[in-house]
Amino acid sequence: MTKNQGTMKIQLMIVGTQKSGTSSLLRYLAQHPDIETHAQPEMTFFLQEREYTRGYEWAFTKYFDGCSQDNQLIAKNVMVMHAPEIMQRIYEHNPMIQLVVLLREPVARAYSAYWWARRRGWETIKTFEEALDAEETRLKESWFKWRQCAYRHNSTYYPHVKNLIEQFGASQVHCILTETLNADAQTVCQQLFNHLCIRNDFAPVIEQRHNQAAMPRSERFSFLFTRFMASHNPLRRAIRKFVPDATAYKLRKAVLNWNDKPFTPPPMDAQTREELVAYFKPFNQQLEELLDRELTHWHT
Repeated sequence: MTKNQGTMKIQLMIVGTQKSGTSSLLRYLAQHPDIETHAQPEMTFFLQEREYTRGYEWAFTKYFDGCSQDNQLIAKNVMVMHAPEIMQRIYEHNPMIQLVVLLREPVARAYSAYWWARRRGWETIKTFEEALDAEETRLKESWFKWRQCAYRHNSTYYPHVKNLIEQFGASQVHCILTETLNADAQTVCQQLFNHLCIRNDFAPVIEQRHNQAAMPRSERFSFLFTRFMASHNPLRRAIRKFVPDATAYKLRKAVLNWNDKPFTPPPMDAQTREELVAYFKPFNQQLEELLDRELTHWHT
């Protein structure tokens, strides 16, 4: 297939999971001279209806403009694996795509996701326990609306990974433990280079960690800014007509970084941890069987 803006497909996509090291992995892989990716932290084309209806050629210009036609395209969106209808869009885009799922111990992932949602203004409930209590009601309303706050749901990996394997085949779904990435990112990258059929002797620089913990100096500002950026506000639409996508992303990132301050989450309540470990245990055991991988350290 001739590669051009209309036909140059994504060859590998990181589809999960949130707060598991996906930002770091994307930037490690993107250092390879035969790989191109988007500057934005997430490619939301498949997830956002208002983008998807504009077509892939529009998305290619937004996310991959200037990419070499000789290189492999990779992308990331850590929410798509939880929505089968969105994964169907990706399958229709490229049924041979390689999918990467980073799996972090689910209790730690859920807790980290809560503080990330607080940081970005998606979560307004002030305790993790109250947010967990609200999850069922929120998800009955809409997973899409509350996807950033679905702490249990997004840490229940087994049904989502099972769906991916059934749809794409086990050979195209690469499940990597976050602890494996942390321990030996070079080997993880080399294995993925192999799946892309590009030279695997390239060693990316892995010292820098991406997307580390922080909290907003003003949660109110973070809430309002995030809602404004996600809205169809006429002022926002008018501004975007005159601001290129790359510039808008840099400005958004600069504003959010300006409002951030270093932060270490407090220890999780012991009873909450015990309850979550028990909740995830049967799902983890199913995942062990599905992947034929030892995960007992997650629930012991």
